[in-house]
Amino acid sequence: MKTLNPSELLKILEKHRAKLTGVEERVAEIIRRVKEDGEPALRELTKIYDGCEIDDFRVSDAELKEAKNEFLTPEWRRRLQKVAGRIKDFAQKELPKNFRITEPEGILERIYVPIEPVGVYIPAGTAPLVSTVLMAIVPAQTAGVKRIIVATPPGKEKANKAVLATCAFLGVSEIYKIGGIQAIAALAFGIGKIPKVPMIIGPGNEYVAAAKKLLYGIVNLDCPAGPSEVVVFADKTAPLSFVSAELASQAEHRHGLAVLITPDKKLTETAARFPTDGFIVLCGKKEAVDLIEKIAPEHLVVMTSNARGFAAKIKKSGAIFIGNYSPVALGDYLAGPSHILPTGGAAASFSGLSALTFLRSYARISWNKKGLEKWAGDIAELAELEGLPQHKRSVTERIRS
Repeated sequence: MKTLNPSELLKILEKHRAKLTGVEERVAEIIRRVKEDGEPALRELTKIYDGCEIDDFRVSDAELKEAKNEFLTPEWRRRLQKVAGRIKDFAQKELPKNFRITEPEGILERIYVPIEPVGVYIPAGTAPLVSTVLMAIVPAQTAGVKRIIVATPPGKEKANKAVLATCAFLGVSEIYKIGGIQAIAALAFGIGKIPKVPMIIGPGNEYVAAAKKLLYGIVNLDCPAGPSEVVVFADKTAPLSFVSAELASQAEHRHGLAVLITPDKKLTETAARFPTDGFIVLCGKKEAVDLIEKIAPEHLVVMTSNARGFAAKIKKSGAIFIGNYSPVALGDYLAGPSHILPTGGAAASFSGLSALTFLRSYARISWNKKGLEKWAGDIAELAELEGLPQHKRSVTERIRS
C-alpha cells in the first residue's frame, strides 16, 4: 500500500474517478446502436462482448427448472430464506406511510405507490452474485412491486444457474440473458421481447454505471453503483489482521478501491507492508472527518476507540460499519440493508438502494368553495406578481359561481 497525504489522495481519486467516467463516449455509441438497430444490435453486441450467439434472450422455463434442480438444495433454500427474511424485515421498516391532513377548507393527502415494472441488472462477470439478487429484489417486492424484469449476462448461452435459481426462489421468472451496456439500453427503450421499464436498478462495472447515468431521465435509477470501494478509519486499538482483511476484501473487486486513514504512525508503517493495492493516509481525527466527507465513500469501516462517536460525525457515506466486528461483508451478505450503494463520490448526494427506491409519491388535493374563497386573495396576488392572469382567473371564476 502507498502512503499519501490527504491532498495527494484526493488528486489520485479525482483521476481514478475521471478515468472510470471517461468511458461515456464509447457507452453513448453503444446505446445509440441499440436504440436505432434494435435486436440485431443486441445480438451483435452479445457476440462481441459475451462471446456467444443467442436467438432468444428470454430465459426459458426449462433453463429455470434446470437451475433450480442444480442449485436449490434444501440447505441453500434454508440459507436464502434466512437472508431474505432479514432483508425483508429491514425493508418493511423503511416504508413510508400515506398521510392525510383535514382542514375546514378541504383535504390534503400524500400517496405512495410502487413503480411498475422495475428492471434489475445482476452482474455476473466475475462471480455469481446471488447476494445482489436478494439485495435488489427483496426490497422491491417489499415495496409492492409486482413485475420485476431481470437482466443478467449470458455464460456460454446460459446465464449463471445460481443467479437464475435465486431469482426463481424469490418468485421472479422474467429473466433475460443479456449483459453490460446493451442490457441497460434494452430495458430503457424496450427492444424486441425485452420490455421497456420506467426504472432500472442494480450495480455494475464502469460501463454499466455510465449507461445508467446517460439514460437517467429516460428511466429512473437507484444510484450510481460502480466499482466497489472502502475507506477504513482505524487507530491503535484495531487488530492489524482485521484491518488487513477488510482492505483486502474490497481490493479484490475489479477496480476496487481500498483506503486506510489512521492517526497512528505505527499502523501506517505496518500497513505499508500489507499485500494489498491501496492507499494510506496518516492524519488526526478532525482532519480524517474532513477527508472522509470529501471522499464520500461507498463503505466506511470505523475501528477505533469510541467508534460510534466518530461515525456520528460522518454524513457522506453509502453505509458505515462501526466497530471491530462489523465487516463490510456483513452488509454484503446478511445484515439487512441493501448492499447496492453509491460509489465514486456519489454518496455525497445519493442514498443507497432501499424499499423507498421503488416508490413514487403524489399529492391529492380536495378543496371546497369556502376554502377557495378564503384563500382567493392570496392566490390572486401571487398570480399577478408572476404575470399569470389566467391562473388568477381560474380561481376568481370559481368563487363567482
